[in-house]
Amino acid sequence: MPSVVSPRTASLGRLREDGFGGVRLWTLRDTPQSRRFYAKSGFTESGVVRGHGNPIEQVEYEIIAR
Repeated sequence: MPSVVSPRTASLGRLREDGFGGVRLWTLRDTPQSRRFYAKSGFTESGVVRGHGNPIEQVEYEIIAR
């Protein structure tokens, strides 16, 4: 029986094969559903925020292609 590879694992493997170390993305601070989705998908907050003081702040997430 062939093993099943998750789309996340396959995508990260492809990124690694293509020479990328990971993925960074931005999402709005006030979108809890998006932030939960990225966290559940293995992304972590990098600690970088842009738009300080603006009505729309963004939070950076990252994942390492291991």
